[in-house]
Amino acid sequence: MTHRTLATTTFTALLALSAVAVGDWSNLGGNAQANGRTTAVGPSSAAQAWQRTDIPTLISWSPIVDGDRMFWVRQTQAQNPVVGPNDSMVYCLSMATGGTLWTFTCPFDPGDWTTVVYGAHGGRVYVGRGGNGSSSSAPVYCLDAQNGNVLWVSDVQIATGSYDGIVFMDNGDPIFTSNLEMRRFDASTGATRWSVARSCSVSGNCGPARDGDAIYLDEVSPGGQRISRFSAATGQRLYSSQVMPGFLCQNSPFCAPGGLVFYLRTSNEGTLDKLYAFRDTGTGFQLLWSQPALCEPLSRHGVTPDGGVTMLSLQGTLQIRDQLTGALRAESAVQVLSPSGFTSSMVAIDARGRIFHNNSHGAGGGPADLRVFGSSLELQWSMPVTGMSQGGPAIADDGSLLVASTDAIRRYWTPPCPAADLDCNGTVNGADLGTLLGAWGGSGSADLTGDGIVNGADLGRLLGAWN
Repeated sequence: MTHRTLATTTFTALLALSAVAVGDWSNLGGNAQANGRTTAVGPSSAAQAWQRTDIPTLISWSPIVDGDRMFWVRQTQAQNPVVGPNDSMVYCLSMATGGTLWTFTCPFDPGDWTTVVYGAHGGRVYVGRGGNGSSSSAPVYCLDAQNGNVLWVSDVQIATGSYDGIVFMDNGDPIFTSNLEMRRFDASTGATRWSVARSCSVSGNCGPARDGDAIYLDEVSPGGQRISRFSAATGQRLYSSQVMPGFLCQNSPFCAPGGLVFYLRTSNEGTLDKLYAFRDTGTGFQLLWSQPALCEPLSRHGVTPDGGVTMLSLQGTLQIRDQLTGALRAESAVQVLSPSGFTSSMVAIDARGRIFHNNSHGAGGGPADLRVFGSSLELQWSMPVTGMSQGGPAIADDGSLLVASTDAIRRYWTPPCPAADLDCNGTVNGADLGTLLGAWGGSGSADLTGDGIVNGADLGRLLGAWN
């Protein structure tokens, strides 16, 4: 087949807005805000449910999950350009057993790039061969998640690649970006709803983040980069932030409800390397704070249930900063740097505020470590992984942790703890009561009712589960 031509809110109010819809790992970053958050509770140990060692890959790409199915690309060629067509087959695996349900060979034309699973939503899986630093454009293929059949093929080609990511609207419409454009497709038909020009500082790592009708992108500006807001309904560029000084950046923004936008503007430029936090006021951007940060090209950091944001310090420790002030809340006792010397954090954060951290080389296949930290960044468990790259952590709606490495795909799962068992030790007792009272007026795992605030209703739930 050939191609076709706001005023400051109180902290409590912010937390009330920060609920994350239950859902699977639909895209890079896990959700529309690309912030690694899930309301699922991940495994409490490295208890393996299954593994597949019979489909090794040269580069480990991100698992994508929709319902009871996982979608993933196995890359078997590293030529540039690839020689196709079986260089990068799409696999659909059963979440329950790990068995192969179907495969799809993405149509190939000379000059095409490795197949990308861009994302999955509502029983539809989006794949294509765009990328290679936005130098290769190709159609988008929308597949039926049940059987891999092609539902539609886009009538335009896009250059979105493996490191860019996409986001979904609530109705399932996917939004694709490259270094030069952003485009929204109709999920049912593949027709373009709108497209708009944009300017990313590099030809890759130019992904979007969405909060309601706001889409946030990083763009080039004289002297550095800026964050721009676009309308998801129309694609119109609305306004941009002040300039963040620095030559370029190989990261994408992520956001939290309440108009908070974060951007790791780093490019190995000393004092210019910082994590920036902005508030979208509805008419412009207010700079809240910035903090010196380790240079991490291709990285994906996230936000915690209680109003924190993760980053790496200049010393290579994992930190949680307050979303509104930038104050240091917690710091790991260990460095989390990649053995390769090139760290690209990939982060998933579960409903208990636990942080699953992958320190791999973002574009390579060397050794890596998956570490799991508690909400105060106490190390709970860890394991070495060979060649993890972008291959996780991804947390599915049932609490499964998916890790894809160059030699295997593995699912980890432990039975979830009852919600009121806040320390997950098998009993609801005084220790859990102390945790709830310590979180009073805030949010996080002690918010048993899910209404955004820890109060008397949650206390009643805990006391009712006392054993």
